[in-house]
Amino acid sequence: MFDEMFLYLPLSDPVKGLKTGISLLSAGDMWPSWQRENGCRRTLFSRLNISVSSLVCLRQEHTRLVHDAREPVPADGSPGVGDGLLTADPGLVLGVTVADCLPIFLYAEKTGAFGLVHSGWKGTGIALEAVRRLTSSCGLAPRDVRIHIGPGIGACCYRVDSERAETFARAWGAETVRASNGGQYLDLREANIRSLQGAGVQHITVSKECTCCTPRFGSYRRQGPDAFTRMIALIGFF
Repeated sequence: MFDEMFLYLPLSDPVKGLKTGISLLSAGDMWPSWQRENGCRRTLFSRLNISVSSLVCLRQEHTRLVHDAREPVPADGSPGVGDGLLTADPGLVLGVTVADCLPIFLYAEKTGAFGLVHSGWKGTGIALEAVRRLTSSCGLAPRDVRIHIGPGIGACCYRVDSERAETFARAWGAETVRASNGGQYLDLREANIRSLQGAGVQHITVSKECTCCTPRFGSYRRQGPDAFTRMIALIGFF
């Protein structure tokens, strides 16, 4: 399925109606609408036939906090702090904003439960926490959960200082940091794959595109802190 403003991703289930995807640079900046009115969001949601009243989002702060999504965010209020959402309510659509961090989608076909997390270098491990929460609340095993790791900054572009590289390698393994051209580069995808597989997750698919070096995506690193385009990742039955 193709849309010039929205990239549908492999976890989508056309038979049951589940859809997953991420907005593209052409859709505009998807800053949180609870901060101020966002016409780009309104246009995209109309295009995707999503009711704004069904959207659940969080005030993202690079945490590993995962919440059970029970109701949409009130139009006149700000959401709680966190970076992960889970629900079994087919009437809700879950959303996180990203601009190099990974959007990671979860789906348990047996129960219809689904989830979405925002995972940067600080929050790596939140997908594992979401799997633990999902399996314990639904009586599932990790092998029952399907994961898709969406587009994010790749090890080709995510150069960091030696202190951050060492911290990340200690936490997630030496294989998650690559040395190249005299620098250290984080591999966020590899860190998530290794941790999820270690917990027993068997069904993991990965988007290989790097948001930093692929122009159709918004990127904090490529565009800079004053001009970057936030994308919104979505999962739900819309």
